[in-house]
Amino acid sequence: MTETQSALDADVLAVYRAVLLHREQSPDRLAERLSISEQRVRESLDRLVELALLRPSWDDPSDVRAVSPDLGLEMMLQREQQELALRQERVAQTRAALTLLATEYVTAGRTDAASGTEVLHGKDEIRTRLETLASRCDREVLSLQPEGSLTPEAIEAGRPLNEQAILRGVRFRSIYLHAIGKDRQALTYLRWAGEHGGEIRLAPTLPMRLLIVDGVEAVLPGDAQAGQPTALLVRSAPVVRALHALFTAYWKSSESLQAVAEATGPEPGSPSPQERELLRMLAEGVTDAVVARALGVSVRTQRRMVAELSALAGASSRFELGVKAARLGWI
Repeated sequence: MTETQSALDADVLAVYRAVLLHREQSPDRLAERLSISEQRVRESLDRLVELALLRPSWDDPSDVRAVSPDLGLEMMLQREQQELALRQERVAQTRAALTLLATEYVTAGRTDAASGTEVLHGKDEIRTRLETLASRCDREVLSLQPEGSLTPEAIEAGRPLNEQAILRGVRFRSIYLHAIGKDRQALTYLRWAGEHGGEIRLAPTLPMRLLIVDGVEAVLPGDAQAGQPTALLVRSAPVVRALHALFTAYWKSSESLQAVAEATGPEPGSPSPQERELLRMLAEGVTDAVVARALGVSVRTQRRMVAELSALAGASSRFELGVKAARLGWI
């Protein structure tokens, strides 16, 4: 609670009014007049003395007198201005210290300047660096999101960072899997992002998780080390350009979130884009586990999709499904 809020407390104001207008100083008589406890009166008197709205009486120094409201208001405003100046000075000092820390943090992290690649170890280090990148970007963020759903924690962590970047005019373009359409909470978040300037598209499969910031830095997964996840922060211009080209290729072949939401579904008797991608991978001999991971679904869901496609095509085996899918123009 601030000084001003405390000063406007109902008890404090009532006691000040009684002393000012009725020249009453006795705590017990003030308590009786105001119908509040004597303890509350004494606390209010102490507060008024602290605010310099009550001062020693000229007639009897053991009593108090109320200063005029005009003078009291002027003194309170002066106090508030002094406190505001101190707060602004603390904010400036804090900003300067954090700016220096941020510079030292980024510099310390550049462990492999020759290759332009930095290895981030563990979730804490990865998340901290992502927060730094999010606060520093000023033009564009591109991302591939090969998850079939978004956790509430991921949404909660990402929303404030995205809001701040959107206010700075940063453009967001993200590609998610078709499977995310089954996650109602994720869809609500993606629609929110779309309504606030983000561009969202969906694809049947995605190669990996990828983040590109302002066209100069990229983050992608690394190999786990000692049971901890790692990520690669890449600043090499040729590598970032290649990753940007990869994103652009997937962007061109993906569908907008709005178009997918407005579609009534595939034509009767025809597989969806995600199912067509499943058929294509099966025809190439890809294992169930790899197919499921690429589609962002569980192996059980992937096998159910195969069974449904087999029934749709009238096939009794996977081999027959592949043959009939080719004849029907599904792949």
